[in-house]
Amino acid sequence: MPCLVVAAGAIRDEGTSYHYVPAGKYVRCPTSVVNSLDRELHAVGWPVRCGDVWTTDAPYGETASQLERWSSKGVLAVEMQAASLFAFGAARNVAVGCVAVVSNAIDHDGPQFDTGAQEDGLRIIEACARAATAFFSTRCVLP
Repeated sequence: MPCLVVAAGAIRDEGTSYHYVPAGKYVRCPTSVVNSLDRELHAVGWPVRCGDVWTTDAPYGETASQLERWSSKGVLAVEMQAASLFAFGAARNVAVGCVAVVSNAIDHDGPQFDTGAQEDGLRIIEACARAATAFFSTRCVLP
């Protein structure tokens, strides 16, 4: 750590996503922007993982058994927005994506909440902009 996680899908353990799409335990990223984000973020020089996250709106309410359960199912991170964002995108037919900077973990012995230098943040934003440009350039047809 720190590392980047490109969310491809989210476990729905919050309330907002249920206002946009029918109930279910899981929601996928409604666009293929995941591939562009994954590709572009590797240029930042940080470790990048792509996969599912657990969305909960109860910060610090996660239990060790919950974390172990989701981790055993391949869930990469806990965060607070991906499920809502993906549900909104699906309901409104808009392109969305989600990148998490993972900066702390209960099983990490090193420094916690290290999000890197300002220059790292800038490189991450630039990579996201390149990914968005690549994603939209393949979907926009000019008259």
